[in-house]
Amino acid sequence: MGQRVVTAAVPTTPAAPPQHRVRTVVGALVVALLLVWGVNGFQEYRSVATAREYWLSPRGEAGGIVYVALGDSTAQGVGASRPERGYVGRLADDLRRRTRSSVLVVNLSSSGATVSDVLAEQVPRLRALDADVVTVAVRGNDVRSYDAAAFPDQVEKLAGALPAGAFVADAPWFMHGKWERQARLASAALTRSASAHGLHVVPLHDTLEARGWTSMLTDFAPDWFHPNDRGHRVWAEAFWTSMSPSILSSG
Repeated sequence: MGQRVVTAAVPTTPAAPPQHRVRTVVGALVVALLLVWGVNGFQEYRSVATAREYWLSPRGEAGGIVYVALGDSTAQGVGASRPERGYVGRLADDLRRRTRSSVLVVNLSSSGATVSDVLAEQVPRLRALDADVVTVAVRGNDVRSYDAAAFPDQVEKLAGALPAGAFVADAPWFMHGKWERQARLASAALTRSASAHGLHVVPLHDTLEARGWTSMLTDFAPDWFHPNDRGHRVWAEAFWTSMSPSILSSG
């Protein structure tokens, strides 16, 4: 008789059901996104603190043009690799280069500011300064919590409080959805009030919209809200295009 060979059955692990695998993948993606948002949030916090510290004192050289900036975190340069690479710092460089004059920058902006904050906290400080150039960019935070009933009145009060000839940007481009519809309403309200009070309207919304959807990949900081170095350059160019005719002719 031949030798009988007995083989032991090898236990196998049952394959995970498809639904379990899907939940595992989704869970891993959620964890990855939370980590990314956490890192981005920490970077934004550091950027806000660095910019606030940088602009606590006037920057530049006295004896020439006094440039005063009002606004929110974007005016602070948040999102840029360094505060001076924000649009305010870039505009100061443009003023120096194109006018061949010294420029002293007094940046009164603050992160998180709304139109009512600028009116209550920044405009009174502006009145104490002998400003030659004034820029204002604020409406991003107002768009995120837009009050259609109150906003036009707030903008009208701000426009009436600013010196004639100030350069005021309309609302940024929010690309789509409710925020974009509100950004358009905010821009229209700003344009009406600014024009009535002798202010220069900087068409920031149209400038950013012309950059297109791909600008999300090229012009934004990791938080996908503030501009990066390239984005701040776009903002500065939008301001300078509106500013240069009057600035250079007066020089």
